[in-house]
Amino acid sequence: MRILIIHQYLWSHYKGKIYSELQKIVNTHKNDELLVLQTSLNEITRANLGPVDRSIHQYNYQVLVDDYYENIPNTTRARKMLYWVRKFKPDVVNVSGYYEPAMNMVIFYCRMVGIKVIISVDSTEEDKPNIWWKETIKRFVVNRAQGFFCYGSKASEYMLKFGAKPEQILLENNAVDNEKIASIYQEAYPNRDNEKQKFALRPYNFIYTGRLMAIKNVKNLVIAFSKVKNKDWGLIILGDGAEGENLRNYVADNQIEGVKFIEGQAWYNVPKFMAIGDVFVLPSYSEPWGLVVNEAMVCGMPVVVSNKCGSSHDLVKNGENGYTFNPYDTEELAQILLKFVNEPQKINSFGDVSKEVIKKYSPGQVAQEMYSGFKKVLYEHK
Repeated sequence: MRILIIHQYLWSHYKGKIYSELQKIVNTHKNDELLVLQTSLNEITRANLGPVDRSIHQYNYQVLVDDYYENIPNTTRARKMLYWVRKFKPDVVNVSGYYEPAMNMVIFYCRMVGIKVIISVDSTEEDKPNIWWKETIKRFVVNRAQGFFCYGSKASEYMLKFGAKPEQILLENNAVDNEKIASIYQEAYPNRDNEKQKFALRPYNFIYTGRLMAIKNVKNLVIAFSKVKNKDWGLIILGDGAEGENLRNYVADNQIEGVKFIEGQAWYNVPKFMAIGDVFVLPSYSEPWGLVVNEAMVCGMPVVVSNKCGSSHDLVKNGENGYTFNPYDTEELAQILLKFVNEPQKINSFGDVSKEVIKKYSPGQVAQEMYSGFKKVLYEHK
């Protein structure tokens, strides 16, 4: 079985771990071969989050263009992807998404020459406003595939709406490098008090980590936090982005105490900052999944996640390891934050549940489900 995966950019450390685990599985089958095409090195919006760490990518891969993804014309992407499809001669191809012209060219070509296609899907119906003609195009593209790797139950629901059959849903999972993140967190935790003193933090802290963009809805998190009014609790905002200055000005203008801004960090430093937080919050208006929720749960943290994030439907057990909320309702979010302020003993008990829930969302498990999916599509859809 010859497997070809086409992905957008090499920077994705979490995908690197999954593909490395998949390579291990492939290596145990002498007639199997894996090749991953990484279209680019990175995307512009993540350029300040650290360089590509090639040591993570322990699998057979080719980088098509040494540039940012946004700088590569669709014609160049399509030409290079199709060159490798013809050169590698795969039995099954896994493409990332169904919304980019170059990826769609690959889908149509493979359909024409009889190569099986699996589409990786991180979109959900609630991601963006659904325009009828765009939905029609999506339906047409989706129905060219024989299988789907979905990042969560909401993504699979979206594919079923487009006409995918239940047996074509081959994966409902998404993972980060659990072992690495847990190791970094555990190494940093003993120095927690010193780091909190260094950043002049309060005894307890809610924490957001991610880009500071309008869609991330961090302002509503700040507004909700301002309603808490408890001197023992602070809010850490870890990240950079276009909304950074506006958020700082809003905090200053409204004299909101206890908010600490910290510049964005490379992925491998984020667990160190999780170690000085107590409750993780992701308030996004839209998030196909939100892998940072996985990271927080690996670190044993309670998670408060917007119900517009795909991961909220699979990872958050309301009242057990966290809560979901309407991202437009700051009062609802404030009341959830107060649950931890009023009962700080929830932090440890909820965190323990988080660590238990996240165990099955591991790179090894995702890789095994992917491999089984490739076999199913190839051998059961002759």
